Amino acid sequence: MKKKTILTTVIAFLLLVAVIAAGINAIYTVTYVRATFRTYTERGAAAAEQLKEELNGYINRSSTFLSLADVRATVEANPRFEVVEIYKDYPETVVVEVTERREAFAVAAEDGSYTVLGEDGHVLGSVSSAEGYILLEGFVLSFEGGRASGTDFDRLLAMYGALRTAFGEVRANLLSVTRSTPAKLTNFVLQMREGAQLHFYLPEGQTAETAERMAALAAERYMGLSDAERVWCKITMMVNENGQLVGPDVTSLGGTA
Repeated sequence: MKKKTILTTVIAFLLLVAVIAAGINAIYTVTYVRATFRTYTERGAAAAEQLKEELNGYINRSSTFLSLADVRATVEANPRFEVVEIYKDYPETVVVEVTERREAFAVAAEDGSYTVLGEDGHVLGSVSSAEGYILLEGFVLSFEGGRASGTDFDRLLAMYGALRTAFGEVRANLLSVTRSTPAKLTNFVLQMREGAQLHFYLPEGQTAETAERMAALAAERYMGLSDAERVWCKITMMVNENGQLVGPDVTSLGGTA
């Protein structure tokens, strides 16, 4: 008799839980996914339309039990996008703000195409021509988890960040970055659209912060030049034996300015 009483109590409790859950689900059901997108390319705009349809798949789910991690994963399954903000606006709305990662670099692939990288190194696709992108040459990159990495790549990204602060849209000014390793130095040559070159010499062990400072100083000097000077000049930054930055020194590509 006692066991029967306990069993009856358990069944009643489970039924009560089911009724409560059903009531909560009826009250707190997603009826609207408010997704806003900031895109920069035609491919991004097209992908955003498709993603909107996928996000609408969360409609009629319980807003109480809906995992925002699942919604985030749906967005970021396409490496072109990242979530800026995501939250539940009870009782019925899921709010998602999405931005397209900015395309920046092109790296030659073995099949003759070019892999497009975002400003943070994420792989964003493939193109047949590097035109319109910053061509990377001399970098040995590996790709893991949809993102590029490799020797000196972190220093390159730090330089890019400084140039973006100075120029706004870096691709409007910068055509390519070539990496070489003379002696125990790493030499970065940044080819500007007007014809000028920025040369950064970094000894082994120098950090991304040093590379960023170099780029910031060189960009400031570059912005101070006349249009005519930007056609032929070479701006050089280096680190002396005491670890101090030297430059920016401005010379002619054919000799002393």
